[in-house]
Parts: sequence; C-alpha cells; structure tokens
Amino acid sequence: MAISEQFGELLEPGLRSIFFLQYEGLVATSRIPALFNMIPSDKASEYFLGIGGMGDWKEYKGTIEYDEPAQGFKTTLTHKPYVDAFKVERELYDDDQYNIINAKPRQLAMGAVRTREKHAASIFNNAFSTSYAGGDGQPLCESSGHPHSPSNSTTQTNEGSYALSYDNIVTVRRAMREFTDDRGQLVAINPDLLLVPPELEETAHSILYTMQAQNPQEVDNTDYHARIVGSNARIAMDYVVWDYLTDANAWFMIDSRLAKIHLLWIDRTPLEFTLDPTSDFRLEARYRGYMRYSYGWSDWRWVYGNNPS
Repeated sequence: MAISEQFGELLEPGLRSIFFLQYEGLVATSRIPALFNMIPSDKASEYFLGIGGMGDWKEYKGTIEYDEPAQGFKTTLTHKPYVDAFKVERELYDDDQYNIINAKPRQLAMGAVRTREKHAASIFNNAFSTSYAGGDGQPLCESSGHPHSPSNSTTQTNEGSYALSYDNIVTVRRAMREFTDDRGQLVAINPDLLLVPPELEETAHSILYTMQAQNPQEVDNTDYHARIVGSNARIAMDYVVWDYLTDANAWFMIDSRLAKIHLLWIDRTPLEFTLDPTSDFRLEARYRGYMRYSYGWSDWRWVYGNNPS
C-alpha cells in the first residue's frame, strides 16, 4: 500500500496529541471540578437514595437505643453518549496543509469542553424551571417548597428574588443556615460561595473583596461589613463566575462542602479520540470523539437560588 493511502493512520497520533493538549488546556478553567462531585461509573445508570436525619445522641445508661433514619427520595442519573467528528481530505494531506488539518482537532476539543460546560451549567440555568425536577419532583430551587421526604410533606424553600447586594447576601446566608432535615433539625449549612454570571462579576467582586472601610471604628459602615464578609475568617466567602450562566440577574449561594456531595457529575466513558475505521483512506480520513456521562443532584440542601427577573 502506498504511503499516501495510509495517511489517516499516519496523522492519527499527531492529531490525538493536539486534541488532548487543547482539551487539557481548556478544561483547566472548567467550573465543573470546582463545583461538582465528580465520580466514575461502570453502569448504565446510577441511583442515589436519600436518607433522613438522625436524632441527638443520648446519654448511655446501659442500653443503646438504635435510631432509624427515614428513607428519602430516589434520584436516577442515566448516562448519555455524545459524539462529534471531522474529516481530513486527501488533498489537504498531499498538499501539506497542516495549518488546516491541525486546526480541526483543536476545534473538536473546544466543542467537547463547551458541551460539558453547557450541560453542567444547565443545572443552574434551569434551576427555577418545573420542567427540570430532581428526585423530590421539584426544581433545584423552589419557591413553593421542597417536601422533607416521601413520608413528610412539610416543605421549605430555597428560592428568592433578591438582587445581588451586601444586605441580600446576609439575608440569604441566614436563610440557608435555617435549612433543616426531615426531623426539623438544623443541617449545619456553611454558605461560603457565590456563583454568578459574567454580568454580576464586578458586583460580586466589589461586595466581597474591594470595599474598604473608610473608618474601621464605624462598625455600622456598609463598606466595613462588606469587607468582613469577604475576608474575615468567621464568614469566609468566595465567588465563582461562570460564562455559561445565561440569566444576567440570577445568582446562587452555595455550601461548597455539601455541593461536593450532592451536585453530581458522573463520567461513564472518559473522552476518547479515535480514527474511524470506516474511513475511505484513498479520499479522506475520518476522526471522531466520544464521551458518555450524566449529571444532576441528589439533594437540594446546598444551594439557594435568586431569580430577580
């Protein structure tokens, strides 16, 4: 076989290297690892069964009383495959047009990262929509209330219409710290992260970091308190800007520790780059990317969404 008829196989190692180099460079700025509990899977679907709270410990007087938490809601995440591909024409190879050939795997990698970011961000972009429900049958952020459990219809809410401001950060943070389990006991929430769209980046930065006290002795000064929220160890808070958030006004307060438990990203098949064996190597070589994953949440008690619009 002539060398020119093997051009697809000859190009594959170099194109794969370009693809993953581009992917790794782009994914370094991904918000998914910062927010999600990223776990592998070897099944078609993963199931998460919520468990209710347990009571306070009791003084031991010779007999142990065994607690029995109630069953919570069941969440099912089914993995879906995602693919894209490109082809390299024989003429590009023969004419040494590597500037065009090498651009294709870069663009394919960019599409893979963009697809993952859009899917992950959709959890927040659809957080207020009843069309996107979790295991309890409610959207992630619900103003009318989440039921405590299948056997306890008492509800509590994690949606507001507050615009992003220092006073409203304080209000939402206080509301989150009042979240309870199915027995009405505090869940020990520590809201420590703001998630905002690009349009609110400067506002979040000003509130949490750049405001400085004109007079530190004036403890009621708004600037002073904003600095306290941003830097004091007692109320440590940071912010994340995500370009893929589509509502210019919506923002979210998050307990990052609990998000790393209940906000889920599951990779069933890590990203692949391969030469399509059906290629007609006399005229063109085809390359394809493949990945399979699912995403969602198993409980809502880590976030409070605000939808001012």
